[in-house]
Amino acid sequence: MTSAADYYRGNVTWVGSLDRRLSTLVDLTAARQPSHVLDLGCGEGVLLDALAARLRASTQLVGMDVVPPPAAAPWRGVTGNIAGHLPFADDTVDVVIAGEVLEHVPHPDLMLSEIRRVLTPSGALLLSTPNIVGWANRVLVPLGIQPLFTETSSEVHLGRRFRALGQGNQVQGHLKVFSHRALLEIMVRTGFTVQQVLGMPGEFPKPVDRVDRLCARFPSIASDLLVVAVPADRVPDSPAPRRKDSRPPSAGTTNPRTAERHV
Repeated sequence: MTSAADYYRGNVTWVGSLDRRLSTLVDLTAARQPSHVLDLGCGEGVLLDALAARLRASTQLVGMDVVPPPAAAPWRGVTGNIAGHLPFADDTVDVVIAGEVLEHVPHPDLMLSEIRRVLTPSGALLLSTPNIVGWANRVLVPLGIQPLFTETSSEVHLGRRFRALGQGNQVQGHLKVFSHRALLEIMVRTGFTVQQVLGMPGEFPKPVDRVDRLCARFPSIASDLLVVAVPADRVPDSPAPRRKDSRPPSAGTTNPRTAERHV
């Protein structure tokens, strides 16, 4: 059975150039002038290379991915699984960047909790991820087309009907895809206060890209979401786990186990 780490070592999913999403992440990070930056799922370090050119030489730039860092990178690379325990001490990182990675991990709650743990109290998380209820999916789903950003096969995109929509193309390994509302909710439940939400364009050919850029002005229907969040004062209590067979008894019925104890 292929592990998540093995999958991403053999399936290149990182962005190889500074698109609008990554450029915005660079701008937001540089504006904070942090002392310690951690880029999760850094790939070959396109974003970190840009930050190295804009931040002070004393800034600690660290990238973590399942693939080894490029040789002679102007930042420190850590090879490991970003979806598990992060090998960094509590309260040590000023800015954590998670650009297009949350949708790839099996347990996003754990990932966000780990990010909160390593952030300083005045630190910030800069995160971007696809929006499953973006404008394009609101058009495609009523037509019976598999939503963009979702995957049903581990090898190829299915249910898209047309090659232009990705039919038959290689998948990216998306596991959890968020709506605008769901993303804000999971941020809150893992101990973050959301300060800013920006809509980001996706990757659409001309002339559809014009519509995409227009819709990006409205986060709820944008193709991609970018969130700036800071650690909250406290982490909300998590609800108890619920199983399918743990339904409460209907009104007017008696729980057989309870009745048995009183016989």
